[in-house]
Amino acid sequence: MNPTIRIATSTSASRRVFTFLRTGVAGLLVLALAYVLAASFPKPMFGYRVDYQNYQVWSDQPIPDEISHVLDDVTRRLRTSSLHDRDTPVEIFFCNESWRLGFFGRSFSTQMGGAADTWLTRQVFIRASDIASNRIHTPTGRPLADAAQRPLSYYIAHEITHSDTSRRFGRTIMLRYPQWLVEGYADYVGKGGDFDFEENRALFAAGAAALDHDRSGLYREFHLKVAYLLDKKGWTLEQVFANPPDESELDARLRMEIAFPAD
Repeated sequence: MNPTIRIATSTSASRRVFTFLRTGVAGLLVLALAYVLAASFPKPMFGYRVDYQNYQVWSDQPIPDEISHVLDDVTRRLRTSSLHDRDTPVEIFFCNESWRLGFFGRSFSTQMGGAADTWLTRQVFIRASDIASNRIHTPTGRPLADAAQRPLSYYIAHEITHSDTSRRFGRTIMLRYPQWLVEGYADYVGKGGDFDFEENRALFAAGAAALDHDRSGLYREFHLKVAYLLDKKGWTLEQVFANPPDESELDARLRMEIAFPAD
């Protein structure tokens, strides 16, 4: 075979592969952009709306009047936050059809209680809920862990806190700060003061599953660490975010069998 022909054939094949890959990448980018645009404008997909104070509530099912009581409790919980501004409009979307939570919540998961878009819109998405009873429906139908401390209003306040945190510390908070801090502060605000520090510290020191996020999926461990810094050490939230302590150091301090005096 003529070497010149072989080289030309090889070059032609390489170009076809390159063209195929370039077209594929371009197609994926177009699909990603289309998804971001669709997910960023959810309102046309939710047919019901209620405005209450600074809250705009959207749902794919009729919204009962009891939403005002739920939102009043959300407001009470948010008073524990040094970041929340009551003049800032908040958009909340109830996703009673589970696919909506996965699609608009950006994680493609229908198992979570709620999600906040901290990157673009700062909108809040909440899973199927019994608004009149101030509770969410669990994905499995089994009883919710720590249900007394985590009504529907907890989940809404928790996700709003993620949005508030991204306004103060940047849209990339989920990448730049440790999970214990981001989720711990959202749990701190979401619980609205319903948290016994010494009881939870003792459980953490004893190795209780409820105070181990990896085993329980709960944020009580993270909440404990944030409460220690804010309430026991007297740090401001800005100080904590400016210089988050090493988590292993926090673990060691919380396992000590002594009281923690405030600085």
